[in-house]
Amino acid sequence: MNNDQQEVKIIELRELQPILTRTFGDQLIVINYTAENLLQPGENYGSTILKVDVVIKRNDKAEEEDLHLVAKMPPPTEFQQKIFDSPYTFKKEIFMYENIIPHYQELEREMGLKENEVFNILPKYYKSRLSLNPDIDFDNNAVILMENLKVLGYYTSDRVKGCDLEHSKVAIRAMARFHALGMVSKYKRPEYFEVLKERSKCLKLNMDEFEHFSTDMLDRIANDPQLAVYIDRCKLVIPVSIDRGLWTAIPDEPWSTIIHADFWVNNFMFHRDENGRVDDIKFVDFQNYLFLNPLRELVFFIFSSTEMDEDSVEELINLYYETFVSILKRMDCDTEQFAREKFDAKLFTDAKLEFLHLFFMLKILTVDVQETDLKHDNMQEFIKHYQGNQMFIQRLRKIVFYFIKRNWI
Repeated sequence: MNNDQQEVKIIELRELQPILTRTFGDQLIVINYTAENLLQPGENYGSTILKVDVVIKRNDKAEEEDLHLVAKMPPPTEFQQKIFDSPYTFKKEIFMYENIIPHYQELEREMGLKENEVFNILPKYYKSRLSLNPDIDFDNNAVILMENLKVLGYYTSDRVKGCDLEHSKVAIRAMARFHALGMVSKYKRPEYFEVLKERSKCLKLNMDEFEHFSTDMLDRIANDPQLAVYIDRCKLVIPVSIDRGLWTAIPDEPWSTIIHADFWVNNFMFHRDENGRVDDIKFVDFQNYLFLNPLRELVFFIFSSTEMDEDSVEELINLYYETFVSILKRMDCDTEQFAREKFDAKLFTDAKLEFLHLFFMLKILTVDVQETDLKHDNMQEFIKHYQGNQMFIQRLRKIVFYFIKRNWI
């Protein structure tokens, strides 16, 4: 990687008023605002996330108001912008806010759901832009503005440990509903769903990197005293995971819908009610959503982002299926093709496709950003050569043991 790719650029939020007038109207006055990094390296790779506090007046006679926002902007290095294809993924995310979720909500309204019952899974959206210059398609002034959920009491789970059972159930129900509504669109609005499929294509992948990750993975398993006995079975699954498991694969019908495709602990936030019960969840970071098999996302979430004891895994799989089918029935869709035995058979054949993905993600999830030398300008080398810590090995063992027990690999 050359020095230009390593150079850390200053990502700065500028000219806030024009974008906010699209929400509040032309009389809006931005009195002042401050912006600072919300996350450190290791917490987010594909973008720069800023905490933005704004003082506004809706017109020159109105009282001042405080507005607490999050600004999502391009990542600060050329390497990150290239690997995440920022011009493409920013447009994808904007399409989710402006088109896909509103489309799902409209489908639910048509089936009689009240306004307070429709799928309200996104933070409030304060519009977006791709550049300050109308003649430029995309630059470092691109921004997606949304409400700051933390100010409203939302929080993420511990990414190293994963969600406990209470939080996992809330996430599973929401994920199943998201997947099911894509199915509803596929069956009730097939022409528009073709547009959603087109807008859900995967960014271009560097296959060389996956070869490196697979070699690294097999070395770690072969050298671990508890996992080495399973090395031959792991070797068999790697080619399948690469040939059929990457995100450009066309899913088999009927198991296809729009999935989040990056559904791990940093990308959803929870809220508790006054009695301490989890009463809401919001999804964030829609850069990577895909037209893909939803059962793969189920496997990825459970084994990357939950505490993953054996009993809870079974409970979460059952809850996903029950929720998924109930949403389809409520939306008047035929569920015969999604009978439980067909679901179980598909899970049995396709769970293995997430094996390599989980290995890579576990290294990221368990990294201690306080104890490692992870910075924006060394991110590529770090991701490539970082060997993980003890928590990574412990969680990898749990996955391998469970996959072996279910005969998924």
